[in-house]
Amino acid sequence: MMRPRLSVCSRCLARGKHFSTTGAPSERHQNAPAPPQTGYARLTNRGLISITGTDSATFLQGLITQNMLVANDPSKSIRRTGTYTAFLNSQGRVLNDAFIYPLPPLEGNDLEREWLVEVDKNEVPTLLKHLKKHKLRAKLKLRALEDGERTIWSSWKNHTEPRWAAYNLETDTASPFSTSSDIVGCVDSRAPGFGSRIITPGAEDLRNHLPDESQVAGSEVELDSYTVRRFLHGVAEGQTEIIRETALPMECNMDMARGIDFRKGCYVGQELTIRTHHTGVIRKRILPVQLYTEAPSSESHPVYDPSTKLPLPLSGSNINKAGGRRGRSAGKFLNGIGNIGLAQCRLEMMTDIALTGEGTQFTPETEFKVSWTTEGEQPAEVKLQAFIPPWTRDFIATGGARKPAPQATDGVRARGFVEQLEEEEEAQRRE
Repeated sequence: MMRPRLSVCSRCLARGKHFSTTGAPSERHQNAPAPPQTGYARLTNRGLISITGTDSATFLQGLITQNMLVANDPSKSIRRTGTYTAFLNSQGRVLNDAFIYPLPPLEGNDLEREWLVEVDKNEVPTLLKHLKKHKLRAKLKLRALEDGERTIWSSWKNHTEPRWAAYNLETDTASPFSTSSDIVGCVDSRAPGFGSRIITPGAEDLRNHLPDESQVAGSEVELDSYTVRRFLHGVAEGQTEIIRETALPMECNMDMARGIDFRKGCYVGQELTIRTHHTGVIRKRILPVQLYTEAPSSESHPVYDPSTKLPLPLSGSNINKAGGRRGRSAGKFLNGIGNIGLAQCRLEMMTDIALTGEGTQFTPETEFKVSWTTEGEQPAEVKLQAFIPPWTRDFIATGGARKPAPQATDGVRARGFVEQLEEEEEAQRRE
């Protein structure tokens, strides 16, 4: 079944003007170019931490929501693939959203493993402090990578997984990257067909490392085009949007993004995470929103128009019903560009999703607004409309992460990908 496409206003596709990031918060990103169907972006807003040593995998196992061991492996092998994950505090609140990547082991020394942890660049010193606090006597070394030492990329081809993505699921197939190569990556599982994460050595263009169009498609785009694409897919990133020590991981869609293994052993913050998973209802989730001042969109998905000039609410501003009494907050605005953004929304207030027998309070005529005071002490207000991406709706309707054995589905899917690639490579050799 074809997935509905999250679109960009057609008259805006040709716009690609660069802009300054030094203006007032409400004026930034107004002319961010629309994201192309294929492309890649240098993620200068993300940083890397290296964890090296014989205890590195065990150390991470006790701190992150993802499993550092291969699922369903009786020999308890350490995972060979990168993945999305999170660090939590002892109350189960998110400290940092992260990706982890295993570097190829040194020849003849499979025990001396090195992992790269990718997080919000502004959070690197804070996360390093958190890691050192839990290090104790573990045999490992921690260090933050310098700028230019490695480069983080997001690469995508809308709703199509790259050829090498098959190798990043848990299979016995070797990585397509040479074992002597310093290139690592993983599928970005935060939304279907969202693309891949790739880490390359040095600061050179991604094409210098992966010139093959089957591995990387399109051309490089600005970071803000990638950010627009994230917002259209409802993907939050960094502690500007995933507020530190405030949100639960499921409220940030980390269960939907396969960033949590609910069957692994103990880790910091596990107790509340497991209890919420088994007994709780996730009433709030991060969703894409569209900002407007006149009439709400008639589309079923957000539409980005970079020519729209709207004031952006302050991060953390409360969302309330427009008109009448102020009432209970319906959510919080997190971040935006132009006329789109992300907000943490109460599902039964801002969408037609019914989580309990009480039903939803939402009606199509209901409008929501954000009011705040600007730096000049002037009142400002904008209306917004929340959207449920189809994969989010399906995830909630089918019971989400409670579905039995999703890993088995991944394994079948991975084997199918690998067999297809082997057939294609064999056909090419015959030619």
